[in-house]
Amino acid sequence: IGYCMYSTGHTVKLICRGQHYQQMKKTGMHIKICDNEVVQHEQTIKEDARFKILNDVNQIKNPQMDTVFITVKMGDYNEQTLKSLHPFMGQDTAVIPPCTKLPFWWFYNLDNEKYNNIDFEPQISKYFIRENIICMTQWLSSVIDRPGSVCMKHVQRGYPLGALFPKMYDHAEKLRKIFNKTCMSPVTADIRSEIFIKSINSFSFNTVAIDTEFNNLQLSHDKSSQDCIRKMMLEGDQILRALNIPIIQNVEDRITQTLSSTKHTMSMLHAYRCGNQIELSPLWESFDKISKILNIEMEFSLFMYEKVMSKICERESSTVLSL
Repeated sequence: IGYCMYSTGHTVKLICRGQHYQQMKKTGMHIKICDNEVVQHEQTIKEDARFKILNDVNQIKNPQMDTVFITVKMGDYNEQTLKSLHPFMGQDTAVIPPCTKLPFWWFYNLDNEKYNNIDFEPQISKYFIRENIICMTQWLSSVIDRPGSVCMKHVQRGYPLGALFPKMYDHAEKLRKIFNKTCMSPVTADIRSEIFIKSINSFSFNTVAIDTEFNNLQLSHDKSSQDCIRKMMLEGDQILRALNIPIIQNVEDRITQTLSSTKHTMSMLHAYRCGNQIELSPLWESFDKISKILNIEMEFSLFMYEKVMSKICERESSTVLSL
């Protein structure tokens, strides 16, 4: 996102932490963009008047921002983080929250009187101006090669986005034009459907990937794994049907699209292998909360989630014992 904004002439303030901050402060941000095995572009962006690398939001002197992208992992998407960002989320600032899980704004401005404006995450939503939310998801396969260096392995659909309320319609279209110059931002028939499909895709694929420890290439050759993914996705699609939200991409196309990144390993499987934080729990909890509001059963998804979490807990227990 920082690369796309900077490359089209905009000023970027990138908040980084730890080794990423230290390395980028010294040598700049390195990005490599590939189409699976073919390198299409490679660049290092060093600090200048339009590209600032910071490790604390308090280093920003001017709080007036046109756009704020919140791109933290789910474990850091909390009140502490939002309190630190709140001074920069002004009355006219477009804000793009994370969408790994089904977001707090899921029922906002919903064309359904029964469920319109239900707030199922008030501890998060209270920091946002509803009308300023732009919804954006990310269909890209990437990996951190080393501190300060990202390899974009494959761009699938890029950054589909849309405003939740009319106030930000024009701003959303400006962002789409920016992304389309350097990446991709397709027009989507329904951004709520788009984000749901990305979330259920992430939950289904990552759950099965951790369970089997297969990368995309292995999953593409394993019918049993694909059947599990398919079953979880179909369970999730009940949520869209209950709310009369169109299903803009069918399950088979989603599976084909994801497995087109043949050299990719699912992000949570990569985290599992590295012993890092895994985002599966907040992802499932968002589906669980919404399915209960809608009185929908997701029995197989729950079974797979509990199976994988048991595997993760066993590994963590054995690590503690070995220490």
